Amino acid sequence: MPTSSSRDHPTKTSKAKRRLGKLLAFVISAIVCASVFFGADFYLHYRHGVNLWGYRGPALGRKQFGEKRVAVLGGSTAWGYGMKAGKDFPAQLQRLLRNSADVRTGPISILNLGYNNEGAYSFPATINDYQYLDYDAVLLYSGYNDLAEPNLQMIRHQSPIFRWAGYLPLLPTAAADKILQWENGTPERVIFQPPDLAQLDRAAALETQLGKLHGSSISISQTESATCPKEWQFYCAQIYEAAALALKKNKRVLIVGEPYINDLHVAQQAALEKMIKARFPDQQNVRYVNLGRVLDLRDRSLCWDGMHLTEEGNRRIAEALSKPVLDLIHE
Repeated sequence: MPTSSSRDHPTKTSKAKRRLGKLLAFVISAIVCASVFFGADFYLHYRHGVNLWGYRGPALGRKQFGEKRVAVLGGSTAWGYGMKAGKDFPAQLQRLLRNSADVRTGPISILNLGYNNEGAYSFPATINDYQYLDYDAVLLYSGYNDLAEPNLQMIRHQSPIFRWAGYLPLLPTAAADKILQWENGTPERVIFQPPDLAQLDRAAALETQLGKLHGSSISISQTESATCPKEWQFYCAQIYEAAALALKKNKRVLIVGEPYINDLHVAQQAALEKMIKARFPDQQNVRYVNLGRVLDLRDRSLCWDGMHLTEEGNRRIAEALSKPVLDLIHE
């Protein structure tokens, strides 16, 4: 017969079994939670054409013999907001260059390192974060996201997981976007999912926010009093820092101004062009291309919301950049 003492006090074996059971329950719960998280996160990567390392398009491996790589940095207009992966201008530029009869030395890869909402401030961090891709040139495509107050967005670089492992989880950003939609009742700052154009006239909203483009009323002569006027000093400084960093890493640099969106943007790009000429005189490895008049953002066949381009609009940007990019990487 068991004694009273043995009935009142569990044996060491039973205690160990309970501890093991709790540990197994915790491990199983952690595995389930991790599976759900990564399953949802991998789906977001697939849905938006973003590879696990945080840039759009297929992940690149080791460089092929003779291959040239150009890293495109920018905001949502470079990323291709509103367009499926492959319709953004970096992807179209790669196809255009690979089909070009002028390319005989090896394949050209265009890396879409753009990220929605980011401006010039993020460029140095992006250059450093993706240095392992061994690109030969950097294309800085900017303007819109630096028209207002200083833009300090660095969404990828602010992720500790991305900085530590190189893997970028999208689920936290997507969740934050949904919360923002519910709070504000508007998708104005949604990073991945564009608004329903049938229900929202975003072009009118952008025009109200940013102002109109009245033509060529703003000229470079209006900014000749200084290398970069006070209102554009932050933007010019970030572009300069990014270009100087790329040069230090033996990369060539193509600085590109986006299609003009308003008169303020015209003045901004005039100041930027003057700064580039002053800070990089006779520097063949730093060039500036102004795409301000390449297309009209009021044309809905080219621009679906007054800022972001359709597939045809992105094609025209790719076409306009094909020769400058070829000249940059082959001269």
